[in-house]
Amino acid sequence: MQLRLNIEGASSDEIAQGIAAAEAVFARAGISAEAAADGMFALEGWDIQSFPDDEQITEGEDEAASVWMEANKAAIDACCASWLEKPGNYLMLELV
Repeated sequence: MQLRLNIEGASSDEIAQGIAAAEAVFARAGISAEAAADGMFALEGWDIQSFPDDEQITEGEDEAASVWMEANKAAIDACCASWLEKPGNYLMLELV
């Protein structure tokens, strides 16, 4: 599996910078992109169910989701570092 960053108007070099920044976040956290994506998937599923108390995600899933969100932000920041108008921080990083 590989990371993909979807930011309209970004050059291939900017996309590569963003992906490198995301990979650095995963490396610093000591977690694979796959594990972080699994945590994010669990969090999104819990969100879709309106956060029921009886089906909470695990602490590990929560931590993994946090790493995914940090990597997403790092990817956007690195990709768009020279842009005057930056895109929002919604999820633009994907694992394909």
